[in-house]
Amino acid sequence: MNILNVVFGLLCILIAFVVAARSTGLRDQFLWGAVIITGVGGIALPRLLPGDGTRLALIAISLAALLLLLQRQRKQQRQ
Repeated sequence: MNILNVVFGLLCILIAFVVAARSTGLRDQFLWGAVIITGVGGIALPRLLPGDGTRLALIAISLAALLLLLQRQRKQQRQ
């Protein structure tokens, strides 16, 4: 496994923890969004698909989605 895949995967998990820490509880849509994005795009699919490039692309997409989710969560909490 490529070291970049590992670093991006750890970033996905870290951002998911940040989203979870800022959530209001188990009914928070941002919490479940982060769980699904991290679970499917950051962990499950990259393990099923062959090739480091494909895995890296999926993890990078998951990372971008998590950053967008974190930005929307911050925006909603400011209102």
